[in-house]
Amino acid sequence: MPAMTRFNPQIISRHLSYTLPEIAAKLHMTKKSLYRWIDEGLPIVPGQRKPILIHGDDLKTFINARNSRHKVKLKRHEFYCFRCRAPRQAKRGTITKSGYTRSGECSVCNGKMQRKFRPYQKDYHISSSPVQMSTLFDNLT
Repeated sequence: MPAMTRFNPQIISRHLSYTLPEIAAKLHMTKKSLYRWIDEGLPIVPGQRKPILIHGDDLKTFINARNSRHKVKLKRHEFYCFRCRAPRQAKRGTITKSGYTRSGECSVCNGKMQRKFRPYQKDYHISSSPVQMSTLFDNLT
């Protein structure tokens, strides 16, 4: 399975029109890929045959839609498993911290999992079930 490339829409100006070679140079891709994008629905300037022109606003909208198609939204307690390619919970005791990145093992396939946190988010915490807490307190007395 080929890796999906995410293109930076910030380098495209909304108010300009671009030719295919200009877009290919800015995004570091081939003209063949751009023709494929046009077949997928990237709008071109109507009535223009050569050179093919694409509005910057349409290109930015297309790139943003393409980038968000593969984005995965994680819940507070989930990590992204690289092997399952899905959001999963981590095994207890496998979570390690490295800066703003938390890593662990998948509870389903034992694969590597990772999640990045923003500095203002609280740390990931696995809450203990009431049964475990009661047995802990019973052993202390």
